[in-house]
Amino acid sequence: MQTEQQLKEIVRKKYAGIAMQDKATNQSSCCGAGGCSTEVYNIMTDDYTAVEGYQADADLGLGCGLPTQCARIKRGDVVIDLGSGAGNDCFVARNETGPEGKVIGIDFTPEMIDKARENADKLGFHNVEFRQGDIEKMPVGANRADVIVSNCVL
Repeated sequence: MQTEQQLKEIVRKKYAGIAMQDKATNQSSCCGAGGCSTEVYNIMTDDYTAVEGYQADADLGLGCGLPTQCARIKRGDVVIDLGSGAGNDCFVARNETGPEGKVIGIDFTPEMIDKARENADKLGFHNVEFRQGDIEKMPVGANRADVIVSNCVL
């Protein structure tokens, strides 16, 4: 039987590879965001294209919903995104917090953190920060967030 650490390492390696793939390849996986239902009220769809703050380069096609749309994020909030990947939900949340807010993305895959930081740098977003860490022991102090979101991670 594999230990918890061994299982986490398997997941980490898988997501390291995913970080380097294109969105179409990712969407064809079991974690992809391709439509799985034609229900009008299906919350498991992931069409960010009309969402303010959306950044196509940060969309790896792995989400299974739009968590920021029901998170009640307000201007000035501090938002934490668990399993932030390339930063897509962080950038959408940043649009909601405005320049006076802050968004912290946490991911345990170095390749995802690198990709997210590149995206933030390219966009000139200075109030979005990406930290490598395990969400079971988050690299954030207590009482630091107003809102916590996660997209298809927990």
